[in-house]
Amino acid sequence: MTDEVRRGGGHVKVAGDKIPSAAALRDDRPIARVEDTRYDGADVGLGFPGNPIKFAVHAVFYYAGKLADGVVSLYGNAFKLDREYVADFNKSTGIAHAERGDWEKAVPLLEKALTIAPDDEETRMRLAEAYGAANEYEKACLHLEKALEASPDSARVVRALGVLYSRRQNYERAIEHLERAVELDPDHARSSYHLGAAYDNRKLYDRAVKSFKRAIHLDPRFAKAYQALGFTYESMGDRESAVGCFKKALQLE
Repeated sequence: MTDEVRRGGGHVKVAGDKIPSAAALRDDRPIARVEDTRYDGADVGLGFPGNPIKFAVHAVFYYAGKLADGVVSLYGNAFKLDREYVADFNKSTGIAHAERGDWEKAVPLLEKALTIAPDDEETRMRLAEAYGAANEYEKACLHLEKALEASPDSARVVRALGVLYSRRQNYERAIEHLERAVELDPDHARSSYHLGAAYDNRKLYDRAVKSFKRAIHLDPRFAKAYQALGFTYESMGDRESAVGCFKKALQLE
């Protein structure tokens, strides 16, 4: 390969020199800046600073290196954006499957999204929900515990853990978390409802009644809370109150 460098009215030929790749340039040879080029007294009369051949080659190397650095930077940014896009795509598609109850499709997509974005609470919560719905309670609990470590004061995470422990029939742990959830978000009707259900299963009927009534106060059209309150009254032997609650639940459903 022969490269030509214009000087004055003629050409200076550089024969046999192959310009290395940008990668080889960065690894093996320093890029010479114009201000670093040494002057050679023998070439001063040629009107070109320093050795023109060296200057030309160094200039090519310099701009090739700059171009390569730019490509690497663009590639890195594109790769980052691509990972974020893939994470968002897997997350949104996984959530869509979860909302349709297709847990078998939701789980692998949400797992992939979480691998790329492990700090995304929404993805982890949805994944825990999917595992819980698929009766894989240990995996669901693991993800919720990790979410709780990241957000210890999140009423949503604490409530989800309480509900999960209730489904596993670990009512003591359920009560612990649901009481905390009510404390963190006292206006959330379902937290009080789930707490009442946990109390009822532990035969703490007075507490259950109080929690169900709180849920109804927060959401007067909460049919399931009326129904649950009716069952608690029935367990307490108060049939009249139980029937009244059942009637109200039927009216609202």
